[in-house]
Amino acid sequence: MLRKALLPFAVLLLLLTGAQAAPEQPEPLDLTLLRVGKADAIVARCGGECLVIDTGEEDDGADLVRFLRRQGAERVDVLIITHFDKDHVGGAARLLEQLEVGRILTPDYESENPACAAFFEALERCHLAPERLRESVSLSLGSAGLLVEPSAGCVPAGDGGQDNNLSLITTLTHGDLRLVFAGDAEKQRIREWLAGDSAQPCDFLKVPHHGVYGAGLRELFSQLDPAYAVICSSEKNPADEKTLALLEKQGAQVFQTRDGDVWVASDGRSLCVRQETGQ
Repeated sequence: MLRKALLPFAVLLLLLTGAQAAPEQPEPLDLTLLRVGKADAIVARCGGECLVIDTGEEDDGADLVRFLRRQGAERVDVLIITHFDKDHVGGAARLLEQLEVGRILTPDYESENPACAAFFEALERCHLAPERLRESVSLSLGSAGLLVEPSAGCVPAGDGGQDNNLSLITTLTHGDLRLVFAGDAEKQRIREWLAGDSAQPCDFLKVPHHGVYGAGLRELFSQLDPAYAVICSSEKNPADEKTLALLEKQGAQVFQTRDGDVWVASDGRSLCVRQETGQ
């Protein structure tokens, strides 16, 4: 009789244990890479929180703000400016003046670029202070994780790509998936990053430097082996054919924002990528 009485309890205990062991499903993540020409403006949302990586050029700031408001976002929880070139920081002043912004992450270097100066003037007007990264920072976006990594800053004198080689590189982890955003990193920055522990295979890559071919891309694509790759480009400045050939050889499905906004949805297990054409 005791054995029969214990049986339902054992089954119940097994069910409860199994329920506790089941992996928790992350909140949905959606990502948009905006069609803003040869410039970066990227928006990610997860669990009611909003991330912006770069803001395009000055004229793109208004479009970025309109997009965010159409998505119901009145606050940007994290703003990452990968570096201070005008096609990445240009729209930031408008964003800061129009929407509430929480944490602001930038690389730790000085630039005399007018777009960068406008950004820092807007920060002062809005009584905001950026976190100028010298070390990697980990933070969350809803149930997603973010790792933002600065360069060591060892750029040779006279390097024409100095700003590019100081780009922050961001890895977004959502459930089983990894999404990497490489700013405008060129050969030196790419190789510096690949030598670290975080350069692991990923499911999605925002290709650096608008698809301009460079010596570090072969190593980057080979080590990351992305299923999807997006290039922020324009009709006037499309991705280099050598870059596209490397990605095709790697087996990545490639999108260019010159053809329209690129939308990415993740449930933590798989990605759905589509493009809004004809814009």
